[in-house]
Amino acid sequence: MILFLALLTGLSFADTQVLRGINVTHQGEPTNLQDFIPSVTTLKNEELQKRRRSTIGDTLSTEAGVQSTSFGPNSSRPVIRGLDGARIRVLQNSLTTLDASTQSLDHNIPIDPMLVDQIEIVRGPMSLLYGSGAVGGVVNIVTDRTHHVYEEGMLSEFQTQYESVNHGTSTMGRVDYGADNWVIHFDAGHKNLGETKIPGYARSEKERETNPVADEPKDVIKNSQSDENTIGAGLTKFYGKGHLGLSFSHFNSEYGSVVEDEVTIDMIQNRFELHGEHELAGFFNKMTLRSAFSDYQHKEIEDGETGTVFTNQGSETRLEFQNKKGDLTGVSGLQVQVFEFEADGEEAFLPGTDNLSLAAFTYQNIAFGKNALDYGARIELNEIKKDSSDNFGAAEDFSFTSLNGSVGYKLGLNETSSLTWSYSYTERAPNFQELLANGEHVATGTYEIGSTTLDKEKSHALEMSYKSQKENSDLRASVFTQFVDNYILLAPTGGQTVADFDDYKYRQGVAYLYGFDLEANQKILKTQKGTLSLNERLDYLRGVNLSQSEDLPRIAPFRVTIAPEYQVGHFTHDFEVQYWGAQTRVAEFERRTPDYWILNLGTRYSLITDTQRLDLFLRVRNLLDDEIRNHVSFLKETVPMPGRNVIVGLQWLL
Repeated sequence: MILFLALLTGLSFADTQVLRGINVTHQGEPTNLQDFIPSVTTLKNEELQKRRRSTIGDTLSTEAGVQSTSFGPNSSRPVIRGLDGARIRVLQNSLTTLDASTQSLDHNIPIDPMLVDQIEIVRGPMSLLYGSGAVGGVVNIVTDRTHHVYEEGMLSEFQTQYESVNHGTSTMGRVDYGADNWVIHFDAGHKNLGETKIPGYARSEKERETNPVADEPKDVIKNSQSDENTIGAGLTKFYGKGHLGLSFSHFNSEYGSVVEDEVTIDMIQNRFELHGEHELAGFFNKMTLRSAFSDYQHKEIEDGETGTVFTNQGSETRLEFQNKKGDLTGVSGLQVQVFEFEADGEEAFLPGTDNLSLAAFTYQNIAFGKNALDYGARIELNEIKKDSSDNFGAAEDFSFTSLNGSVGYKLGLNETSSLTWSYSYTERAPNFQELLANGEHVATGTYEIGSTTLDKEKSHALEMSYKSQKENSDLRASVFTQFVDNYILLAPTGGQTVADFDDYKYRQGVAYLYGFDLEANQKILKTQKGTLSLNERLDYLRGVNLSQSEDLPRIAPFRVTIAPEYQVGHFTHDFEVQYWGAQTRVAEFERRTPDYWILNLGTRYSLITDTQRLDLFLRVRNLLDDEIRNHVSFLKETVPMPGRNVIVGLQWLL
C-alpha cells in the first residue's frame, strides 16, 4: 500500500513551512533551516477553510500523524504521534497559549478557528527550541493581529457559515489598514451552536450491554451547545530596520460539559502580545522579540451557581538572535515563562502553584552544497512552588534542570528531493499536575493522584524523512521511533478513595513509540477545461509500555485518506474518503474500537476581480451519517463523533 501510494503521487509533498520562530523572516524567505525539521505542515487559505472545525484539535484531526482528544464537540487538543497534553506545545504566534487546556480534557483552547490565518504543525520533538513541553511536537496557531510586512491601504474580510448538525452559525470579520508606516488591525467573531446531532445512541453497543440504563441517551449529545465571542485589535509601526507591534484579544466561551448534564463552562481570556524585529550588523543579522501576557479564568457553573474556578495568569517572552553568514545559518535565544495557576472549589483537584521556566538555546545549520548538517542544544530550568492549603497541605518547592540536544544530516539526492536523518535527546520535567494532583477529576471520572517523587522523562528520538517537491507533485514521508525512559503515565491503581471514582496515580515506566506518516499531492490531469489533483495521507503508530509489557492507552489505529479535487472554471469540487482501521492493541481496561469509513465532500465557487474575492462554499461531512468512535478520545464509549453535517457559507475578501 505504501509503495503504491508513493508511486501514484510522484514522490513529493504539499505546502510545507517552518515555524515562524525559526524562519529568518516571517514572510517565508528561503532558508535551509526548514530542511531540518523533517515533518512540518502548514494549513492556510482554502485548505484551512476546508478543514476548519469548531475547535483547534478537531481542525487538525485529519492531518497525517495528528489526531484529536475529541472531548465532545466543544473541547479538543491535538495529539501528535500518540503524545498529547503536557508533551505537545500549542502556541499562539510562537508563544504559549497560557490557558488550562492541558489540565483537563474538558478545557478547550481559547482560540476561535474562524479567526486563525494559518496553523503550522511540527511532528516530533521540538523541545530544543520551544521547551520540554514540546517533546511530542508543536502546533503554532497564527493570528496576524500584528503585521510583519508593511502594506498600504485597506484589506477587509467577512465570513459566515451555517451547520446543520447543531443548527449553528459562525461569523467573523476583520479589517487591516496601513498608512504612513503604521498598520492597524481589528477583528471580531461570534459562534452560536446548539446540541450536536448523532446517528443513534450516544453510548456504544458494548457500553449499553455492560451498563444498561432506563433512559438511554440518543440522537443528540446532551449539553453540547456553545456560545462564543472574540474581539481583537493590533497596531504595528514600521521603521527603517524593523517593526514593533502590540495586540490585544478577548475570548469568551460558554459551553456545556458533555460529562455533566447540568454544568456549563464559562471561559474568559484576555491576552496582550508584543512582537518586534530589528536588523543588526555583524554575526547576528536580526533580533526578534516576542512576548505575551495572559489573564485566563475558567468557571464551572451548575444550576446557576459557580462551583470550581480555574485561573492562570502569566507571561512568556522569547528573545532570538538570528545569524546568517556564508554557509552557516542559525538562531540562538533566551526564553522565560512565568505563570500562577489556581483552582478553587468543590471539584478542585489541583493546588495553587507558582511556575517559572528559564531557558537558553541555539540551533545551527552548515550547508555543504546540496548536503547540510544541523545541530543544537538547550538548557532549561523549571521551578514549581506549591501554595499551602487545607486540602493539599504545606507549601513545597520543586526544581528541575533539563538538557536537550539534536543533530541531523540532509543528503540532497537531486534538485527536487532530499533524505534527512535526525536524532534528538530530550528531558521533560514533570509538571505541577503530575506532581501534585489529589482529588476527584470529574471530567474523566477518576480520582487523580500525583507523585512528588517523579523524575524527569528522558527521550531518545530518531527520524528518517524523504521530501520531494516537483512542479506537479509533492511528497513527505517519515519513519520515526521514540524511546522514553521515566515515561509519566496516569494509570489505575485498582482501588477507590471515593465511591464511583477509580483511583489513578501518576507513575513512571519505559515507553516505546514508532510508526510512519506520509502526505502527498499530485496534479494527475490538466486540460484547458480544468485540473484534477489527488491528495493522500497515511499514518501508522504503535505505542508500548515496556515496563508493563502492554500497549499504551488511546493510540490511534492505522489510517489512510484519499482525496481527489477537481478545479474547473470558478468551481472547485473535492471528495474525501478516510479509512480508520480497527484498534485491537489496547491497554488494560480499554476496549477495542472497530474500523470505520468517513466520507466528506465539498464544492466552492470563487469569483475573483482586481479588488475583491467572493467564495461560496458547501461542505458535507460524514456523508453517510455513520456512527464514528474515535479511539483517541477518552469518551469514545459514551460520546460519538457528530453525525452528517451540511455546511453552507461564504467568504468575502476586499
